[in-house]
Amino acid sequence: MKKLNKKKLLVLLLLIGLAVLTGCQRNVDTNGVTLPEKVIYLDTPWKAMMNEGFISALLVWPLAQAINLVNSWTGSAILSVAIVTLLFNIITLPFTIKSTVQMQKMQELNPKLQEIQAKYEGRTDDQSRLAQAQEMQQLYNKYDLNPLGSIVTPLLQFPILIAMYYAVQRADAVVSGTAFGMPLSTTPRTAAANMSQGWPLVLIFALMIISQFLSSKISMWLAEKKRKSSRSYKAYADKGNRQASQQNVMTISLLAMVGVLGFGWPIAMSVYWLINSVINILKTVYVQKRYVE
Repeated sequence: MKKLNKKKLLVLLLLIGLAVLTGCQRNVDTNGVTLPEKVIYLDTPWKAMMNEGFISALLVWPLAQAINLVNSWTGSAILSVAIVTLLFNIITLPFTIKSTVQMQKMQELNPKLQEIQAKYEGRTDDQSRLAQAQEMQQLYNKYDLNPLGSIVTPLLQFPILIAMYYAVQRADAVVSGTAFGMPLSTTPRTAAANMSQGWPLVLIFALMIISQFLSSKISMWLAEKKRKSSRSYKAYADKGNRQASQQNVMTISLLAMVGVLGFGWPIAMSVYWLINSVINILKTVYVQKRYVE
């Protein structure tokens, strides 16, 4: 149950943060166009960002400049966003591997944790609670598992998500860039209103939603596959199904929020989210094969 509460907290924080992103439109006008004074050009000095705050100076400016710099080499803003996203994931890979391992171990350890919880179900006295906590901690120690390890990295990456959102809004390469004949600042909503020209952007948005869903489910699918092959699967099947149902509700809630908010985001942000989700899928499979199994 504690693990479920931590998951709910993480999802809640992400949903609140995503809502804040769409509410803080200080960089754009009422039409979603970036204000001229907010555009970050390749020659915009770092000192100019100091007055805007910590995130702008240390995160938004470097990301926007990375997009601008790669664009000066490739001549493609949409490719620049993809490359910067890929490079960031490569740089942070050593930090995220441990978190991914912890998350996948936790998925596979759920049946044993549920067995302990069932053993003490209905017993609310202090002695029983202490005994349950001790048994769960012994299980964590046995498998070298930190219950908080699976959520630390996502929480650390959250500021990057915020910074990338604003970097995409403000990078000159994106503001002045185009994709499939339409500005990269175009939102999926605007593209959908002009499907004859905007269908490629709508397709990118749809692929982003699909990849986000797969990214959210892949670790659960891998853990479930391994549990089914174990001798204890039948004993925990019913409890696992109940927990899977709760996880599905959280996954769908997050996916719905991303879809609703992403429909009004610049398409460049959908490119970032799409690439990031695909990388997460590949990373999860890699960690499962290389480290977990």
